[in-house]
Amino acid sequence: MIRLGVNIDHVATLRQLRAGLVDYPNILEAARVAVENGADQITIHLRGDRRHIQEKDLFEIARARLAPLNLELAATKEMLKFALKARPDIVCLVPEKRQEVTTEGGLDVVKHYKKIQTCIKEFKKNGIKTSLFIEPSLNQIKASHELGADAVEFHTGKYALAKSLTQEKQLKRLSIAFEAAHGFKLAVHAGHGLDYRNTQNVAALPYLEEVNIGHSIVCRAVMVGLAQAVREMKNIVEKSR
Repeated sequence: MIRLGVNIDHVATLRQLRAGLVDYPNILEAARVAVENGADQITIHLRGDRRHIQEKDLFEIARARLAPLNLELAATKEMLKFALKARPDIVCLVPEKRQEVTTEGGLDVVKHYKKIQTCIKEFKKNGIKTSLFIEPSLNQIKASHELGADAVEFHTGKYALAKSLTQEKQLKRLSIAFEAAHGFKLAVHAGHGLDYRNTQNVAALPYLEEVNIGHSIVCRAVMVGLAQAVREMKNIVEKSR
């Protein structure tokens, strides 16, 4: 079965709207509810600008060990130190721009080869797996393999935002990339923009092992509660195979 990683960044976004004034919603409790209702792992992104998840959240979730922890972060010296201290199960290296609303596209592994190589070597020494968040491009897949990454997470934003025939083309592009990554013995993950309408088609593709979904689950939780929102998404993922 495909693993469902529930990204709880936007639970922290709600709290940070009144940063320093309130301590709710509680991030650890959100992680616990997600795991109790079908999440196979918890995903969080510790950004350089700390717009949602804070260091305190990272270490609380890491210590609790409710489920495997997937830590998204930029390939910087600052973030490398946090990852080595928190010791998540896997680190997903992502691009990061201070002015962006959310992650805009995949990491250019070819361009940032040496910087990423340094991070991967440190993670391997400390028994931490590495995933690279990339576009469905053969050059990026090959570079990820050469660097010794354990997995690649394909950016599904273009598929998620596309309409009808264009979406079919993007789905085909993902399918080809999944097969190529599998051929290089990379674990195949996917995420970004996936919701309750478009996830099933991606989850039905061969070789996919994991999806990471956050924004749509937290938005759905506003209407039905986090427990039901996670259960509904887990049901979609399970029915896709």
